Amino acid sequence: MRLFAAILLSLALAAPVLAQSSKEYPTAEVALFLTVKTQPGQRDALVTLWEKHLQGRAAENDDQVRYVFALDMADPDTIRITEVYETQAAFEANSQAPWFADYMAEAGPLLAGQPEFHMARPHWIK
Repeated sequence: MRLFAAILLSLALAAPVLAQSSKEYPTAEVALFLTVKTQPGQRDALVTLWEKHLQGRAAENDDQVRYVFALDMADPDTIRITEVYETQAAFEANSQAPWFADYMAEAGPLLAGQPEFHMARPHWIK
């Protein structure tokens, strides 16, 4: 559960940085880049949990305009995720949803530490 709290804290800390820089970029969209490492041999279990808790929500979320869930080709214990949201508010609402806590409660023990997390404002997207 401490890992989940650390992830939420990271997300909360990113919000002011994005708000402060919003005038510097041509779009209100925000992008999240995650590298998730699992315990050895647990990537498939995490994929199953992602499919159960998050895949359908991402598919239905119109504010989440791009979502890439990728299995690293060189490391069998790594997942790379890119999410693009229409606005920072959409990102914040998604990250604070109760169903995300349900996912993290199950996923936390499968992780090999806190995911690497970066936020950016898209400059150009195809």
